[in-house]
Amino acid sequence: MQRRGFLQGAAGSAFAQSAAPPIRAALMIEPAGDHLGYYYRTGLCAGVSEFAVADETGESFGAARKALGERSIGTYRDPVQMMTEFRPQLVVVSMEPARMPAAIEVALQHGAHVVVEKPACTKLEQFEKLANLARSNEKQLMLAMPTRLHPAVIRARELIQAGWIGRPYGVDMLWIADQTRLKNPVYQRTWKASKSKGGGGKLIFHGIHYLDVIHYLTGDRISNVCGFCRNVGGQPIEVEDAAVVSMVFAGGMVGTLNTGYYLDRGYAHLVALWGADGWFRFTPWEPEILTWYSTANAAPRGVQRQVGGPVATYDLMLQAAVDFAAGRREPFMTTADSLAALRTVFAAYRAAETGQSQRVG
Repeated sequence: MQRRGFLQGAAGSAFAQSAAPPIRAALMIEPAGDHLGYYYRTGLCAGVSEFAVADETGESFGAARKALGERSIGTYRDPVQMMTEFRPQLVVVSMEPARMPAAIEVALQHGAHVVVEKPACTKLEQFEKLANLARSNEKQLMLAMPTRLHPAVIRARELIQAGWIGRPYGVDMLWIADQTRLKNPVYQRTWKASKSKGGGGKLIFHGIHYLDVIHYLTGDRISNVCGFCRNVGGQPIEVEDAAVVSMVFAGGMVGTLNTGYYLDRGYAHLVALWGADGWFRFTPWEPEILTWYSTANAAPRGVQRQVGGPVATYDLMLQAAVDFAAGRREPFMTTADSLAALRTVFAAYRAAETGQSQRVG
């Protein structure tokens, strides 16, 4: 399969090829919320008949209207009023993490499935309470983990499920971004630089993506972690700009994650997994986006390569959430998956604070 058709076809179909019955979708946001430009596009997903935005400040309404063009949207200053009057089946929440648990609770109490920007909380017990509420209301609370929807990740998962990699032995993961942003005084005043407002730094904001992805790829839970969190760049922030996590999985695999703000600009990513019968490398910012090799009898011989460019994973994720809320597919992320990812992060923070390995869960 050629990379161009494989990836562009998957990304390009996000808003065009869903036959899901119409649903009402909504945002609960505030100007400090992350990735708002992506989340406005929820209103463009196929199968969304009506769309609304709740923002107590009202400051995001203009940007939402601009993003949606001619589409009509409802606007509310009171999230409870929106949930009561508009009654959306799906709500996307993106706010300062310290303020998110209350908003998520409102959405769940009023019967919506929820997609929530990570980290969604500042303490694990906050999310555990919300997970219990979601289960009792038979709703899904889904952390925004769009990397799961990357076609190369899906292909790597297929390789594992087909047995071409064999029993997984070990994994190395990198999620690296730029140190430049941390030197900006404006950034230093945001919740992303505050432990009380954001819950943590690089690990909970970026590293969590790959802690989740490795579970999605293998189906194996991380059982124990040890870790180190540091401010290696020395900028005036309260949270870590670098984290290293070592992990053991329930099935016996071992692994590492190095996540930090190290570069002057851009990103560096890697998920490299080795198994009894092969290996793969997922490198989304390089020309060869997936490279793999297998000695299994049914596998093709030699190193296999897929090349290509960026994929609109947030569009894919939002469409998947809409299709799930409409009853057309399984959730791309479950409440249990979301809780497992956050439990792993907070266990790593405990390990860094205590100097002792921690059991996850």
